[in-house]
Amino acid sequence: MPRHRQVQDEQVAQLQAPKNPELAPTKEKKLEEGAAGYDGSSNGRKAPKEHEQGRLIFVRAGRERFELQDLLKSSAEILGSGKFGCSYKASLTNGPSMVVKRFRDMNRVGKEDFEEHMRRLGRLSHSNLLPLVAYYYRKDEKLMVTDYVPKRSLANALHGFRAANIPALDWSTRLKIVRGIAKGLNYLYEELQMLSVPHGHLKSSNVLLSDSFEPLLTDYALVPVMNQAHAAQSMVAHKAPECKQHGKTSKKSDIWSFGILILEILTGKISIIDSPQEKGGVDLAGWVNSVDREEWTSKVLDCEMKTTKKNEGEMLKLLQIGLACCEENVDKRYELETALDRLEELKEEGDEDSSSIPTEGGATTGDDLSIVDMD
Repeated sequence: MPRHRQVQDEQVAQLQAPKNPELAPTKEKKLEEGAAGYDGSSNGRKAPKEHEQGRLIFVRAGRERFELQDLLKSSAEILGSGKFGCSYKASLTNGPSMVVKRFRDMNRVGKEDFEEHMRRLGRLSHSNLLPLVAYYYRKDEKLMVTDYVPKRSLANALHGFRAANIPALDWSTRLKIVRGIAKGLNYLYEELQMLSVPHGHLKSSNVLLSDSFEPLLTDYALVPVMNQAHAAQSMVAHKAPECKQHGKTSKKSDIWSFGILILEILTGKISIIDSPQEKGGVDLAGWVNSVDREEWTSKVLDCEMKTTKKNEGEMLKLLQIGLACCEENVDKRYELETALDRLEELKEEGDEDSSSIPTEGGATTGDDLSIVDMD
């Protein structure tokens, strides 16, 4: 088996397995059992008494209300665990299922700053954002509560569909997902202009899919309430060159992450490709650019999309949009508004001779195809 395929298979397996075997999904586990720490492990503390726990603060009008005790005593399944905390599905008795996110890296943020930011997030409303429903503040514990989306994450849809025995995403669905992500990201840019990195944690596992495959962005705009002095750099999943070299993050960092996400959606590959030349692997932008342009259709595009003569050109146009969002020169990297405009120009099916791809300089022939300058 090729080394890069072995690495990808291992990463896919990690997507499907609980991060902590002791916290595998079970209906017997309670959120309060063992006074689980933010990483889901027992730390020996006793669960706080009810009068010490405070209450949930709801930020959405018209939502069914429940108490913190209802959450803590509900049956729970772990959904994911990372360096910033744990996510649980909490099934309320005679109520809905919710997602509770327990954060380990917010302990230094003051109550006033935390609550102000939660209210700010609570005012956000967009069809491509998973809305914050409620939050909880205590000095040594922060919770955020959202609705449970039963479908799956984009990461599992792209990389775990065989194990889950579900159909692969077709081209039209992938295009719909990319457009929805762009719209949600643009809304964050408009509403959270004061933030240097409006999303800050954009990756395929932080994109949920509704029953109609509408993407819902999660874990957005958390940088202001994280402890670390370099939280923005730590949270960015796909680090742009300026992030790696100088620790600088900006709105263009989100654009880079969006570009990598586009390439992941088109290629069906994990975002880091194993490479004997690059320690730690090469990102998707570097890998795509290493493939001869004449072989993009056969070697880069995911064969599960069922490429045809009518949609091949549109796929390649989207590939170039992804590369333009991954331009190493920050000044040349696409603005989000430009990416949105280019996405709206795409069609599910183009002309049968649409193998010629227009570039920034105008139309080209297939033989004269050029990608965005990545130098």
